Amino acid sequence: MRYFIFIVALCLGLSASAQSVEQVKRELIRSSEQQGSVLVIEGEGVHEAVKAVESQRRSREVSGFRIVIFSDNGQYAGDNADAVLKEFKSLYPRINAYLVYESPYFKVSVGDCLSMEEAQILMAKILGNYPKAFPRRESIALEALTTPLTSEVEAVDSLAMPMILVE
Repeated sequence: MRYFIFIVALCLGLSASAQSVEQVKRELIRSSEQQGSVLVIEGEGVHEAVKAVESQRRSREVSGFRIVIFSDNGQYAGDNADAVLKEFKSLYPRINAYLVYESPYFKVSVGDCLSMEEAQILMAKILGNYPKAFPRRESIALEALTTPLTSEVEAVDSLAMPMILVE
């Protein structure tokens, strides 16, 4: 029984943050007060393993680009941003869209592009519906790049695309 509890505690500890290892042990002890006692045996390196998992979790972002299709700080900016987000999702259901509040602006950004070229291709695709769209460097979560939603694959004729000139 002790080994089972140790394994459960270890698994919970690895999925929790480093400071919550102590919380997991306290919770095991507290929940056992009504039913018996629990002996928590912590193996060497548990805290280091938890820290390693946490550092991997934090580094799961890459630098990339998104296309900003809405940015406003007016009285109804939040409602307008929500409406733009819903409209975009209905027009382009296979492209990720994000509503963000960066004081004092509500912004709607779309796409998860790893390069400026990829962002320009996406911008050319949506420019007809969002003529004021512009690319912006942002951190992209790796999970967003691996979900089926962003895996829209279609042939792009680069000669037929409008040129985007930046002055």
